[in-house]
Amino acid sequence: MSMYQTHILKNGLKVIHQQVDGKAAWCGLIIGVGSRDERPEEEGIAHFIEHVIFKGTEKRKAFHILSRIEDVGGELNAYTTKEDTCIYASFLARDYERALELFADIVFHSVFPEKEIEKEKEVVIDEINSYKDSPGELIFDDFEELIYTGYPIGRNILGDEASVERISRGMVLDFVRRNYFPNRMVISSVGDIAFDKLVRLVEKYFAGYESGP
Repeated sequence: MSMYQTHILKNGLKVIHQQVDGKAAWCGLIIGVGSRDERPEEEGIAHFIEHVIFKGTEKRKAFHILSRIEDVGGELNAYTTKEDTCIYASFLARDYERALELFADIVFHSVFPEKEIEKEKEVVIDEINSYKDSPGELIFDDFEELIYTGYPIGRNILGDEASVERISRGMVLDFVRRNYFPNRMVISSVGDIAFDKLVRLVEKYFAGYESGP
């Protein structure tokens, strides 16, 4: 079993990699930003951004974002926790560059179209309502809310119907501007690529962005 290799870019972005044999590779861009980073009036916004970040960049429409990885047999997805937002993909090892270029485009150049924001509100509200049908999962949220009363980490990741309805494009852009910096990001990778080559690709697509506070 090969060891993990790590590297930190000048702007603070961390790369962690395990080289393994095999055709399939996995890569995730983990941003150290979750629902605990929301201001009281922003409840649910970290998770909401995870939904709308795929809806268009300065050079790609939503369809082009999804098909960029799917066209080569891979899969693109994301999740949000109280402390992290993760965009990840599985793909053939030869497509590392395609995946990394796409991650950088999504994270630093998303435009969050107004129309898509309004459409996605319904999707997220449906998610909130379906979640209410799973008492086994809901009980953990209730438990954390009781333990962390009055603290952002105690709040539900999804927010509630009213807080989701309140989200505007301006709020989304502001949250991203305040939080999405390379020094809060980790690229985590498992696949058949030499570490120095991976680092070169990460440098190529991520080194140009400035570190945050």
